Amino acid sequence: MTMQVLDNLQSLYAAGFHDSFIDNALRKIVERQVERDEADLQRIEGELRRFETAHKLSSDEFWQQFQSGELSDSADYMEWNAFCKMRNRIRARLHILRGESAT
Repeated sequence: MTMQVLDNLQSLYAAGFHDSFIDNALRKIVERQVERDEADLQRIEGELRRFETAHKLSSDEFWQQFQSGELSDSADYMEWNAFCKMRNRIRARLHILRGESAT
């Protein structure tokens, strides 16, 4: 349903339709999601720093080593891996919401 509504709006705008109320509402929705994602990212990065301090390894280095199978599947590493995945998903979402190109 949501995708259909978004597709319909996109088609309307592509056909030249413009409405300041809808423009403002959409902008506010995106801004609100960015705020939520930024807050979640801060929380996740705090958790990642905790793991980095405990293991004396950056999360990026951990991620590469864990993904390549160089590290064990301990509960601690599994949790760290989950936080890395969350961080990656949030960063990707923020890039999209901000209209940034992926790097």
